[in-house]
Amino acid sequence: MVVPVAVAGNLGSYLVALWLHSERHPSADPVAAWRLVTAATLITVQALWLVWWRRQPVGTVVASLFLWQLAVVVSGPDALSAQPGTMLAVFGLAAERTGAVRAGLVGIGSLLVLFGVALSPLEGAALRAPTASNLISGALVAVGTVALPALTGAWYAQLRDRAERIADLSHQVVSGEAGRTAEAVSAERRTLAHELHDTSSAHLTAIITLSTAAREVPLPADLAPLIAQISADGRALYQGYERMLGSLQQEDRTTPGAHQPGFRPGQHDLGELPLLVNEYARTTGMDVLLEVNPDVAEIDQRLGPVRSHTAYRVVQEALNNARKHAAGARVSVLLNDDGESLLLRIENDAPPPSVEVTGQESVRQGLRLGIVGLRDRLVAAGGSLRTGPRNAGGWAVQALLPHPGRGDSRTSSPHTAASRADEGISA
Repeated sequence: MVVPVAVAGNLGSYLVALWLHSERHPSADPVAAWRLVTAATLITVQALWLVWWRRQPVGTVVASLFLWQLAVVVSGPDALSAQPGTMLAVFGLAAERTGAVRAGLVGIGSLLVLFGVALSPLEGAALRAPTASNLISGALVAVGTVALPALTGAWYAQLRDRAERIADLSHQVVSGEAGRTAEAVSAERRTLAHELHDTSSAHLTAIITLSTAAREVPLPADLAPLIAQISADGRALYQGYERMLGSLQQEDRTTPGAHQPGFRPGQHDLGELPLLVNEYARTTGMDVLLEVNPDVAEIDQRLGPVRSHTAYRVVQEALNNARKHAAGARVSVLLNDDGESLLLRIENDAPPPSVEVTGQESVRQGLRLGIVGLRDRLVAAGGSLRTGPRNAGGWAVQALLPHPGRGDSRTSSPHTAASRADEGISA
């Protein structure tokens, strides 16, 4: 908005001054009329030249000064002393340029103004030799129109440079503080990994060793599968434990660019979902129904590594909860992808728990952290989680997981309406 306002102000000030000049010195001389028309044309071109101010500050200043002084020489200084366009051009140059270029152009501009005013004709007279009063008038106009905007622009440039230096120093301080914070967090993560290893690794190793040794001795037929399952679950737990400790020691999520989400060794995806469901059915003896639309491979490709791992964890945690709280119930795992988001529903038809089951006994079966962790994972991926009893009996876990790069599917996907409705979940 600065340049258009300056253009309008430049032309407006000239026209007002021209009107005042004509009221004070009315003249029907054709030469004087053509002189005014020529001056008006020159001032108009000078004002329109400000359109290129940002791209060509030097050229704008030179052209503005030249055209302005040419108009002064043609028409006289009385109607041309106010030049906001030239002042803006000089200010812009002084704010953008430093050193010899700025000083040289300011000096040349001041001389042009000085001699333009000093040599300008009076009332249509021919060019005359400058007098002392004319030189003083020219000097005052030069100071007000060229020198003062130049000094103001230089002062503004100093303030801008100082602000940039302060911003750079602030950025350095913040970066240094962020680095120290990241280092402290990394050290705390390593300490936590060491503590977990020292307190739990030996116990896990003992469980695996004892269960393996138990399989080498004769066992009753009903105990052999149980010992085998303990050994298999212990090994799986130990592998996950190692991955967790390695992640704590190596990954740094506090430094920008240091942590790149994606596939990591040992990370699960939906391609392993059939194996998970089959293993769950085999070890628990429960009837599990798996329905996927479209096929698992296509959904896994749409989601990407991080969201695919999150979807796997949702199903895994829901099945684990069904194992603890709905033993023997029929479980259904339904995955439906509409191209924008994935809807997961894991349901069981277990009857409500008996009133004799106390809250303390329920707590003993789990740490109550699984659902909270799932909700955090889903929210971080832009999704949502709903859990609660079904109207027809049993329990339901429903998760909505949008795809990356598809916009906010929570407002555009058909699954959104389903997630906001009850979907058979009464609470």
